Amino acid sequence: MTRILLAGAAFFALTSMAQAGDPYQSMYGNTVTITGSDGAKVTTFVNQDMTYEQHGPNGTVVKGTYVWKDATTACFTQTDPAPAGNAQPLCLQNQMAHGVGDTWTVNGMDGKPVTVTITAGR
Repeated sequence: MTRILLAGAAFFALTSMAQAGDPYQSMYGNTVTITGSDGAKVTTFVNQDMTYEQHGPNGTVVKGTYVWKDATTACFTQTDPAPAGNAQPLCLQNQMAHGVGDTWTVNGMDGKPVTVTITAGR
């Protein structure tokens, strides 16, 4: 479960500049694939209703919600399965838009590179 959350967190932490409008707009109705340095893939669906769903390489599914704290900071809260303890939202700054067909590489939450791709459809 930790691996899927780290990969998902990396997805949302991977941008460095914000653009006008909704930075996640091109993700709605499409698929975001995050590939870790070890080759493990996490598929993420970001929805316009402010929810997300991640599917890990071992079949694990994590769902949650997000809110925009400001124009460039999104805060994510896991809702299913319910997180243990008193988990706080993960707030990530400097979110920016990417388009369908874009692929980019960034450092994940563990400092290792991850590759992110947005593909059309689900």
